[in-house]
Amino acid sequence: MNERSGTLQVIAVACLIIGVILIIFSAPFYLHQIAVLRTWPTADAQVLRSDVVVDRISQHEQFYSAKVGLLYTVDGRPITTEVTSFQDQDYQKTRARANEFKVGTHHEIRYSPNDPLQARVGAGWNARFFALPLIVSGCGAFFCLITAGLLIAARR
Repeated sequence: MNERSGTLQVIAVACLIIGVILIIFSAPFYLHQIAVLRTWPTADAQVLRSDVVVDRISQHEQFYSAKVGLLYTVDGRPITTEVTSFQDQDYQKTRARANEFKVGTHHEIRYSPNDPLQARVGAGWNARFFALPLIVSGCGAFFCLITAGLLIAARR
């Protein structure tokens, strides 16, 4: 084994560790989203307001958030809550998402049976709802692929 091969193997092991950690780290996010889909009841919610608000990250950076006010009924009680349906640094993208929730329109939501004020819009078996765990596990898989490439290169 030459010095180049040993260095590639050490880097490969580091990449493998990072990849596995990211994949393991994504598991609770998947499990939570699946639990929402399986255990949170659905309700028909009416949009009371839909706004884009500015969230300052620092003096020079900001995010735009699409905030949606909702009214729905749980066990005969009216519930009003506000959810953030989208965040981005691009105002136009955020405005487009907020425009999907015009005041007065109705949307299916899922709410927590333990805390009905917690609601999710757009909850479903789709990439948007599973975006965070997909991104994290995708990065983990990418590091695992780098590991494979480095180990193949180390054998040459």
